[in-house]
Amino acid sequence: MVEPRNYEFAAHITTQLDEAKVPLIWAEVEQLISKNGGVTTFSQQPERKRLSYEIKHQTQSFFAWVQFTSDSETLLAELDEWARLHPEVLRHVTLKLEAESDKRAIKQAEHLERKAAKAAKEGAAVKKTSTEKKAEDSGKLEEQLEGVLGNL
Repeated sequence: MVEPRNYEFAAHITTQLDEAKVPLIWAEVEQLISKNGGVTTFSQQPERKRLSYEIKHQTQSFFAWVQFTSDSETLLAELDEWARLHPEVLRHVTLKLEAESDKRAIKQAEHLERKAAKAAKEGAAVKKTSTEKKAEDSGKLEEQLEGVLGNL
């Protein structure tokens, strides 16, 4: 049995539809997820949005997304097929999200890297300071030695 993974499915739906039909179309997505054993964790119902660039000659769309967990690889294929078969879907994407434990491990690794870099930087500063001090001490020693030799 495959361990359940977190996914997000998002889609742009055309604004050329009757606005009352848009929630019905999005309900099909949520039904498809639950029918295939997926569990919806978050959902954003379709909202009219201005697009940053035209998609199929349209400047606005209804944008919606849903996050869900599933252990079924066939669900992902069915979501993709559903979106391709519906001409009112301008664009869609399915993303695999990181698990919370993966996020924690990444944050901890980044923290340790920053800590090591800071320690290395501080170590270089201490080393530089001690090297400068040695050079300064040897310069004073040479001056004293010349003073003693000059008095002979």
